[in-house]
Amino acid sequence: MSIVKLEKDDKDMSRIKMSTFNLQIQSLNASHRAETHEMTELDIDAIIANFEKINWHQQRIQQLQMDGKSSIFNVTHNESQEYLKITLNAFSESEQFEFKLESNIQLVFPQRELFGLMTRKNKETFVIKQGNLEQALQSLHAFLKQDKPALETLYLMRKAKPISEAS
Repeated sequence: MSIVKLEKDDKDMSRIKMSTFNLQIQSLNASHRAETHEMTELDIDAIIANFEKINWHQQRIQQLQMDGKSSIFNVTHNESQEYLKITLNAFSESEQFEFKLESNIQLVFPQRELFGLMTRKNKETFVIKQGNLEQALQSLHAFLKQDKPALETLYLMRKAKPISEAS
């Protein structure tokens, strides 16, 4: 039985590894200019490596000096054209990094109505207005793996807590 499960997992992993993504990074440089880098046909590991090599502290400082410009990490799944856009908010009230996470992914949640006798499906777009670095990375991983249940969990947890409690 475990052999069959391993084969199934191998098939799922090969499906995930075959997915390719386009990446657009808008970063701010020392000369106070916004630079946009575009890369195509990247795999999951390349996307994660690009995210992790960004110096978010430096980007925050540059962003504070350049009023109106933002550091943006935008990933698009080539097959589905779904995207995840991660924007650094340099004007956060806390000392921790704060990100706005937004996507065109539709999440479906059941909503009970009429004293709990009827259930209606509610569609919401994945948006987290005040996420921290850990939530940004978790959302990126879930998006890259096309794991909608994980995105739903992150969305619901974020919706339930203010940023002061989540940090």
